[in-house]
Amino acid sequence: MRNLDLKALIIVTILVVVTITPLFSYSSTYIFPPDSTIYDEMEALYLVAGYGTPTNKRPWSGAEAKLILSRIDEQTLPKNLLYFYCALKEAIYKETRWEFGKSVKFSFFFDIFGEMYTHTNGEEFNNEADWDFGFAKRSPMLRMRYDLSFFDYLYIYSDLQYQRNRFREGDTFENFKIDRDEGIITGSGGGKFLTESTIYNLPFLTNWMAETYDIDFQVPKRALVSVGGKNWNISLARDKLRWGNGHSGNFVFSDHDDYQEYLRFTAFSDKFSYDWVNMFFETNYNVAEGDSADESFKILMAHRLEFRPIKMITFAISENVMYQNDVFSLRHFNPANIYHNLNNRSMFNAIAHLELDIMPFKGFNIYGQFVLDQATAPNEGDSQAAAYGYLAGVEYALPISKGILTSSLEFATTTPAMYRREYVDFISLRRYFGNGLSFISHFDYIGYQYGGDAQVLQLDVNYRLPQRGNFGLQLFFMRHGVIDFFTKNSEVNAERGSTPSGDLIEETFRASLFGEHNFKRLFNTFIDMRTWVHASYIYLRDYLVPSESHTNARQDFQLTFGVSLTL
Repeated sequence: MRNLDLKALIIVTILVVVTITPLFSYSSTYIFPPDSTIYDEMEALYLVAGYGTPTNKRPWSGAEAKLILSRIDEQTLPKNLLYFYCALKEAIYKETRWEFGKSVKFSFFFDIFGEMYTHTNGEEFNNEADWDFGFAKRSPMLRMRYDLSFFDYLYIYSDLQYQRNRFREGDTFENFKIDRDEGIITGSGGGKFLTESTIYNLPFLTNWMAETYDIDFQVPKRALVSVGGKNWNISLARDKLRWGNGHSGNFVFSDHDDYQEYLRFTAFSDKFSYDWVNMFFETNYNVAEGDSADESFKILMAHRLEFRPIKMITFAISENVMYQNDVFSLRHFNPANIYHNLNNRSMFNAIAHLELDIMPFKGFNIYGQFVLDQATAPNEGDSQAAAYGYLAGVEYALPISKGILTSSLEFATTTPAMYRREYVDFISLRRYFGNGLSFISHFDYIGYQYGGDAQVLQLDVNYRLPQRGNFGLQLFFMRHGVIDFFTKNSEVNAERGSTPSGDLIEETFRASLFGEHNFKRLFNTFIDMRTWVHASYIYLRDYLVPSESHTNARQDFQLTFGVSLTL
């Protein structure tokens, strides 16, 4: 079948499942939002109490969160960790605001945000990518959100927000075209991408807008339908998804962009979990408003097995394939299939992934990831460049008063050809519509946000109070070679040197201080307030390999303040 609307097919499938599913509670099907503090708080509690890693996949359903919490024996916790545990338990078992009989539960929230941004070097730091606190982290001006539970087995969430767009009239754009043999190429074509912003270069900006031309039409940012039970869940979602314990990013699914769109089935028990994900992407990059329909499809089909044989060890393996074509066949849509055997290079690109966490003693965790996009097997030629990446790190946690201090040190590297094999790549394209702009494209890596050809070293220190706030420091250093979104695939494949590649290597150093605090039931009312601050110093320079010298040094100090009220 040609040009099949996969989302319609998936919705029909879920509705069929709903009609035959026994009744389950609302809390089982609830999906915790990606910005919920329970994820980091649970991981910190597991680490300091000696329970290993809870799970390295997000998001969690209510049922999975309760299972993860149930592994902890609260009778063995000291008083300070018991306080942390009880605050976390209260958040996980929190109910909806209103209940109508026994069949419908409903919550509605209205959020007001005030956020300001300032920096010192708008001339050289003039795009979103130049900011530590970029588009995906920035708050809307206003947001309405609701969730709904029907008959205790179907959960629905959606939001509507008023926010600045990623692009606006007055920005500078260049044309591009996509060639499946050569990747994304600048030059003549039907697409446009940003080269210089009129927002991110300003010395001072807030999230409040006077011009409706600045509005982001890409809403909702989060919308999902979920059904499930005690040990399983199915969700069709516009949300954020993450696989892995990486602090600087993860190799298959990372949550650094504003949202992802996917169908997901997950089953879980105390010692094992299974994840099947089908993530969907736009393929048409044409700027014309009357020519906005996709004429082909692109799906990342992924399945993941996670084992927790003892509490000190968590091990996961996943096999994944990008499927791109203009004709969809259900025979490929099989979660038990061996994706690597789908070896038509014009349609598929397989990628394998391993994760391992080992806790040798309480409070200390060693973790790593390895991802393989392309390797030369025995009796194969070397026409394709090696494409792989690995990440390794250590974590340490220490209870202090009623909070937990966590720290991590992580190193990651990716080869130049990572995510960029010929014909089918692991780059996402999303078009943002704006008044007076038609469609502007934004490119991103689906997995590790820095892509291939990168070496990254990152240190994180964080002190966290349960459900109250956190304060932290991050030090980041990266060396990145010449490969980027616009490098031709033929040039990527021809690069056989070490990482980072090329004669010019960009070096980035960043130091960030951040903190937030939550005020529950402000002045004994139903209003919650949250405040936050994020300060970063960024230093960039270029290393010239032939002369072994540095040039083009530039720096910027960036500051963000924010406050929100939730009614």
